[in-house]
Amino acid sequence: MPSVKKNDTEVRTFQDVLRILRQRPEWLEELRRLILTEELLRLPQRFEQMEKRFGRMEKRVDKMERDIEVLKQDVAVLKQDVAALKGSDFERTIRERAPAYLGRLIRRCRTVSFEALAEWLEDAVDRGLISEEEKNDALLVDLVARGRLRSGREVILAVEASVKVDVEDVERASKRAEVLRRGLEAEVIGVVIGRERTERAEEKAEELDVVVI
Repeated sequence: MPSVKKNDTEVRTFQDVLRILRQRPEWLEELRRLILTEELLRLPQRFEQMEKRFGRMEKRVDKMERDIEVLKQDVAVLKQDVAALKGSDFERTIRERAPAYLGRLIRRCRTVSFEALAEWLEDAVDRGLISEEEKNDALLVDLVARGRLRSGREVILAVEASVKVDVEDVERASKRAEVLRRGLEAEVIGVVIGRERTERAEEKAEELDVVVI
């Protein structure tokens, strides 16, 4: 009986399908297109597009984060500027209305001009009572006033003004009062004036004999 040659494309089993697809790669591609939808075939391309979009989005987010950081810094500077303006305005109010604030401590309150204070302190430097550095620091005092205590003694007040009095303000008032005391050879009292004060400031004031108003 003559042998029958097997057709290369004859399909009887699943193995025949695999064999034919290996032999005909173009059929495999066509079969893939039939099995997979066009949308699925485009997925790799879409993923690539999405990656590019995410990359651009990440750049925009990074830029936004940098802009936010700059904005935070600007706001912080603005807060400092506003605080400085409030402090300057408060100091000016204290100087303009010194008798109203200091009247509870002294009578016949008179403010001392910074020109007069500078002359006094320069004389003190020449006499060796204080150093040049001490003079320069003392001239940064917010206000100096003269008057008499209820007992009749004449005193000088070295005043530091701050919207919210803290330990540093008390220490400055004490330090500058001490320089004026030695430089002017007079009785000088350190004073701090503020709308608010911390508990630590009150404790430090009691320790350094500084008056808190």
